Amino acid sequence: MRYTPVFTIELEHDYFSVSTPEVLRIVPTSATQKVLRGAGLIAKFFQNKLYILVKHLEDTTPLLKLDNDFVLQFFLEVSGFEFSSITNYVSSDPYNIKLYFSNANSIVDSNDKSIDDILYLNEKLPLFDSTKAYKYNDLARSGSDIAHECLQKIDANTGDLTDRSQFRELEKISYVSPTTSLLFTGPEKVVALTTPAAEVEISYLKYNPATKIFDIQVKETEIGPEENPTGAMMDNVLLNFYTEDNIPFAEGMYKVVLNTTQEELLYFRLENDWVPYIGLINIHNDALATEEKYRFLKEDGSFFTILPENKEIETRNYKIRFSPSQYLLKYVCKTNKVTDITDTDGTIEFDNLGGNIFRSKLPVRMNEKAIDTISVTYTGSDALLKTKVPGHRDLSILDDDNKYIVSETFLNL
Repeated sequence: MRYTPVFTIELEHDYFSVSTPEVLRIVPTSATQKVLRGAGLIAKFFQNKLYILVKHLEDTTPLLKLDNDFVLQFFLEVSGFEFSSITNYVSSDPYNIKLYFSNANSIVDSNDKSIDDILYLNEKLPLFDSTKAYKYNDLARSGSDIAHECLQKIDANTGDLTDRSQFRELEKISYVSPTTSLLFTGPEKVVALTTPAAEVEISYLKYNPATKIFDIQVKETEIGPEENPTGAMMDNVLLNFYTEDNIPFAEGMYKVVLNTTQEELLYFRLENDWVPYIGLINIHNDALATEEKYRFLKEDGSFFTILPENKEIETRNYKIRFSPSQYLLKYVCKTNKVTDITDTDGTIEFDNLGGNIFRSKLPVRMNEKAIDTISVTYTGSDALLKTKVPGHRDLSILDDDNKYIVSETFLNL
């Protein structure tokens, strides 16, 4: 008896250049665990990758008991305490705003999310827009999908993606960013009105895989004189995700339009698994998986197979990738005998702030491997070359426009 992976989900994190990123894990929801068991599929998470395996009755015959119209759902959970300090992602509201991953097309522009045939489940980074303002740690991409990270506060109409004092050019890859996040809701959700009003029209729209837009109207309600007899100006409204017959909506994404101008995108999930998680992963094998390369079963329910023999299952390999935190490097020396700190690679430039303190001009990407290209010039001695200066010891935040996070390391020199 043997097993073959039908699909995998790999977690990547640029902080980890030596070891695997074992700070996150992927866990099936309770409903998906039942589906997997009933279908003869096995979920195994090892190090940084989830494997969904199918059992073979014989060497060439896989066993699968599954209708070809379903969604497998998984939680992305934090398992390492250091995740928040090494990752360039912070949720503004961890309880209500979650990361949303899927093998469906983008909810932003309806296109597929792959780059160079890598099947990313996270949304692509937002395209760079020179008319917009950017802040330290923001991520953007060029028209050719090259990722860039912002190094300092940039005012609107002053950004230049080729200016290396503003942006660091990375690779042709995709990272998790706030674009991948959604507002999650249960049966009810209070939403603030951008423009206070005495009357509010509310339209609930569901995503249409055929048109790739939110144009399926589920419900329409109105708060008028009967509900608001005093005509008081309302700052917020209560959304209700039940039909007129008091039946809960089907789980999924909805666009709620308020007074025709305000739009809110939400993910409705009635079931509460009582599990803390930062992200929800939906692997569709239904109408939402419109790109064949993102499906793991054909529309007739059969497996994709490897050409030309067509005997082995073609595994779908999905990815989710995180970028690391960026910190200013600050070295506080014990004495005034240290006259300079430099980077022999020429990548990091330092300012002498006086008082035996040296600090990098721009933020540096954090990495588990200690920087070994730092040279310390010491009075009465040759330069201490390629010193492995430890990673962050104490963290602080600069009180300036950039609000840089600073990694402070104390040198006994």
